[in-house]
Amino acid sequence: MYLTQSEMEIMQAFWKCDRSMSLSELKEVSPNRTWKDRSVFSMINNLIKKGFLKEDSFVHSGKTIARTFAPIISCTEYMISQFGEYSDKIDYTQLLTGLLGDKDIDPNDIDELDKLISMKKRELKKK
Repeated sequence: MYLTQSEMEIMQAFWKCDRSMSLSELKEVSPNRTWKDRSVFSMINNLIKKGFLKEDSFVHSGKTIARTFAPIISCTEYMISQFGEYSDKIDYTQLLTGLLGDKDIDPNDIDELDKLISMKKRELKKK
């Protein structure tokens, strides 16, 4: 499922905060954005329809009650879905090299990747 640039920016704010947020909270954590309330609600409704966000709860916001929204899909799940659309065109060695690159990676993550690769090798040999 494709996200527009603005929808992606909204999702990144939710993923970064890792909690449900109201419209005003979303705008607080995105100070460099000049979104109008109407535009944000429109994008949030689109994200709900696309299955990325859900209406989570209601909170008091000043004298009114505001809805909060929470992500349904994690950033990792979204990235995996994007790779999945192009899986027949991906050079996995190059992809992993790029992902692992110069980043500090937890040795446990490397062990887990090693296990997954070993399992995949065994699975492919059985075919």
